[in-house]
Amino acid sequence: MGYLGQAGAFLVDVFFGIAIFILMLRFLMQFTNAGFNHPITQFLYQATNPVLRPVQAFIPRWGRIDLACLVLMLALKILSVMLIGLLMGHIPSVPGLLLLAIADLFSTLIYVLIFAIIIQIIFSWMNPDPYNPVYSFVSRLTEPLSTPVRRRVPPFHGIDFSPLIVIVLLQLTLILVAQPLTHLGQSL
Repeated sequence: MGYLGQAGAFLVDVFFGIAIFILMLRFLMQFTNAGFNHPITQFLYQATNPVLRPVQAFIPRWGRIDLACLVLMLALKILSVMLIGLLMGHIPSVPGLLLLAIADLFSTLIYVLIFAIIIQIIFSWMNPDPYNPVYSFVSRLTEPLSTPVRRRVPPFHGIDFSPLIVIVLLQLTLILVAQPLTHLGQSL
């Protein structure tokens, strides 16, 4: 693949990556019941409503899970993998496309969680306002992961090691789950 193909693949990856990241944040905000009165939340809803509303007309919610958002993220990722495959001269089979898309969405979710934990750590160094929507969202996102670890590994001399342990476990999940799925998808 030449320089032009690499540049095209990079632009496809960036464009679709941003779109999927915005949809992922919206999905997680809905899943965690984050407040809807913050400018960031309003931006996410305004940015995603035009493409998500038509899909939601056909695919209903399942409890707190917005299936339409998941389907749209998966479709965008499959399209991204196909376009990059075209630019590189190799398009995986349909099962390969599906596995690559699922593995990449799973990796994106893990990276969002790691980033949220880092933000939570930074917030813990300050005196955060518990009513701040960003703090509330990050807390709702990270606490289900940190609380079980915190129960098993209590703070040592006032230092909470649970965020570090959760980040290590999330990285291991990337290595042991996402990478094998990616390699399997590439081989199909």
